[in-house]
Amino acid sequence: MSIVPGTMTTTSPDGDIVGVNMPIATVVDLRPSSSSPPQRHQLQHQQASPTNLRTYRGGFTSSICSIFTDPTRRQDCCAVACCGVLASDRTRYLLTGERPPPLWRRLVMYLIVPALFLAAMNYFAVEVQFDENGVDGSSSSNYNPYGEGDDSSKTTTRKVAPLPLTLAFYAYLILLTAYGIVHKQSLRKEIMTRLYEERTRARGEEVSDIQLKAFIQRHQLDIGRAHYCCSCCYASDESFLEESGTGAESSFGNGREGTEMEEDFCTSLWKCLSNTFWNVCCGCWCQCWSICALAQEEREAERLTGNQAYTMDYVTFQPYSEYYPSIQALKDNGVTSLWKHMQAISELSLKLLKNVAAVIVVLILFALSDVDANFNFENMIVLLLTLVQAFFIEWLVHWKYCRFDLSFDSVVKYFACGFLLTTPMAVLFEGIISTLTSLIGGFVVVFIFASDDDIASEVQADPTKAIKDFVVKYQGFFVFNVFINSFVVAAMCEELVKYFGYWMVVVPDLLPQEQRVNLASRNTTDASNTEESEEDLDTNQNNQLQPRKSAVSTGNAITVAMVSVALGFACCENLIYIFVYSPPSLGMEISTLLARSLFPVHPLCAAIQSIGVCKRDLEGNRKFGLGRILSPAVLLHGSFDFVLMLAAYYQQRETIIEGNDDDGNGAGPDSEGEATKEVDLAAQLPSLIAGFVFVIIGIVYYAVESRKQSRRLMSMDNAARDQSSLLV
Repeated sequence: MSIVPGTMTTTSPDGDIVGVNMPIATVVDLRPSSSSPPQRHQLQHQQASPTNLRTYRGGFTSSICSIFTDPTRRQDCCAVACCGVLASDRTRYLLTGERPPPLWRRLVMYLIVPALFLAAMNYFAVEVQFDENGVDGSSSSNYNPYGEGDDSSKTTTRKVAPLPLTLAFYAYLILLTAYGIVHKQSLRKEIMTRLYEERTRARGEEVSDIQLKAFIQRHQLDIGRAHYCCSCCYASDESFLEESGTGAESSFGNGREGTEMEEDFCTSLWKCLSNTFWNVCCGCWCQCWSICALAQEEREAERLTGNQAYTMDYVTFQPYSEYYPSIQALKDNGVTSLWKHMQAISELSLKLLKNVAAVIVVLILFALSDVDANFNFENMIVLLLTLVQAFFIEWLVHWKYCRFDLSFDSVVKYFACGFLLTTPMAVLFEGIISTLTSLIGGFVVVFIFASDDDIASEVQADPTKAIKDFVVKYQGFFVFNVFINSFVVAAMCEELVKYFGYWMVVVPDLLPQEQRVNLASRNTTDASNTEESEEDLDTNQNNQLQPRKSAVSTGNAITVAMVSVALGFACCENLIYIFVYSPPSLGMEISTLLARSLFPVHPLCAAIQSIGVCKRDLEGNRKFGLGRILSPAVLLHGSFDFVLMLAAYYQQRETIIEGNDDDGNGAGPDSEGEATKEVDLAAQLPSLIAGFVFVIIGIVYYAVESRKQSRRLMSMDNAARDQSSLLV
C-alpha cells in the first residue's frame, strides 16, 4: 500500500479540463520493474534546486510540524498509523535498501515476550492483604498497628507479582524503547547526511567528511529530541529560520517556495493546535512517539527519491508492475471467477489473507482446548459470524456489483487498513479528546459541587448518594456531555480516521490511466532486454488504445474503497464490543452482534463520504474540502450515537429515581447476576426505533445524492467520449 497524492485530469460536463487532486501515486519513473531499492546515485530528485528551498532545523526542507499542513499530501497519515512503523520501514528501505525485520521476529519481540512476562507475573503472584488505607494487612490477625480489633471486612486481598519479575518486565520495555529510539535516530542521521551532501554539491563544492561529521555533531541533540517517546524539547523550526537568516514567512513550510497551500478542515485544526499549544506557549514542538519526525523524514525521502519508489506496496515493497498486469488482464477479459482473482493478488494481500487464516486456526484450537472458560467453541462461532457479517456486506458491495471497478487485491488492502490501522488511530484520537473533555468536565463538576451546598454536604456524608443526586438533578450537564461524546469523540474521530484510512492506501486501480496502461503493458516490455517483437508492439498498441476508465467506474471504485475501510473498522469494533465490553455471556454476545449488524452505520457513513470525495476529485469541485466531505457523515453518525447515549442516560436516571439501581447488593459489573441480567427491551425500544429511523434517513440521502452524482459523471463520460479526451 503506497501513499502519496498526485493529480488526475478530468473533463467537466462543459468541456473544461479540471485538475483533480486524488489519493493516487505521482510517479516520476515507472520503468524499473525490479524490487531492488534505489541506490544512492539514483536518488536525484527532479524538483527545484535545494539552494532555492527553505532550510529548517537539520537541513530539512519542511518543518517538523508540517504534518497535515498540505491537503494534497496525505502520506503524513501513515506516520500516525501504527506509530509510524510502516512509514519508517519504507523510508529506510528507499534510502538504504534495508528491509524491516520479519513479522515473526517483531511478534516475538513486541508481543510474545511481554505476554510471557505478564503470564509469569500472574502465575507466580502471591496474595497479599491490604487494609482500607492501602497498608499491608497480611499480619493484622497477630498485630494491629492502630490498636483496634481485627476487622476482616476492612481488608482486601490483592495478587502481587514477584519483584524480580516486575523489574525484569519493565527493564525489557525500557530496552525495547531504547532500541527503537536508536534505530530511528540512525535513519534521521542518514537523511541529514544525504541533505548535507545534496546542498554541498548544489553549491559546486566537494563533500568533506570532517565538515559532515561536524554538521551531524551540531545537530546531535536535535536528532535525539526528535525521536524521544514524548517530549516538548524540539525547538521551533521558525526560530531556527530566523537565526539562520532564511526569512521564512511561516513555520508551516513545505519546501515549495511561492506556493500558497489551500487549507482544509484538518489543516486548519492542526495549525490552530500547533500554534496555540506548542509554538506560541513554549517555543518548542511537542513530540509524541516521534510521529512528526517520522512524517518529516518520509516527506524528505519522497523528495530525495523523486517519487519513483511510490509504485510499490508497503511491507513487501513489491512493485505494482509485478502483479498488476495479471489483474488488468482479468478485467479486460471479463473473468468472473473469484478464485482466479484471488490468484492474481499481490504478495502483501497474500500475506494478509494467510495471516488471517492462521489466526482463525489458532483461535479455533484455543477454543477447543477449553483453556479459558470465557472463550469456548460457542464463542468462536460468534467470532466467525462477526467476520462473516463483514465479508457478506463486502461481497454485496464489491463483488456483486463493482468487481471490475476495483480489484479484489485492492479490497483486501483497504479492508486490512480499516481493521489494523484505522482502529488504533481511532482509539488514540478518542482517548486524547476524551481525556481533554474529562478534564474540562471535572472542573465543571468541582464548580457545581462547590456551589451546591446540598450536594457538597452529601459528599462528606454519603459520596455515592451525592453522585446519584447529581445525576438526577443536573440533566443539562449530562445531556451536553452526551452531545460531546457522540458528535466529537465518537462521530468526528471515527469518520476522520476512516477517511484517513482511505486516503493512506494507494492501489494501482486508482492510478492515472497512463500509469495503469504502462503497468499493464510491462508484462511484455520487461520480459527480456532484447528489442520488442511485432507481436509485443501490437500488444502495447492495444493497451494504449484500450477504453479509458470512465468517471462512473472510478466513482464506484472510490465508493467501494471507502466502504471497505469502514467495514474493516466496523468489524474490529464489533469484535471489541462483543468480546471486551459485553459481559462474558453467549446470549449477550449474540444479541450485541445482531444489534450492531442491524445498524450498519460505519459503511453507510463511508458511502456518504464518497459522494463528497467524488465531487472534489472527479467533478473538480474545489469547494468540497475535508470539512464538507465529513459533515454529512458526522451529522448522521453523531445523531445515531446521541439518541442511543441519551436514552441510556435517561434510563439510568429513572432507575436511580425509582431506587432500583443495584448499589450495595454486592453485584458488581463482573458478577454473575449482572452478566445474566435481562435487558428491558421495552425501555430500549424507543431508542432503537429512533436509531433505525436515522439509518433509513442516511440510506435515502445516499441513494438520492448518488443518483444525482451518477448522472453528472455519465454526462462527463459522454462529453469526454465526444471530444476523445482523457478522463483519468
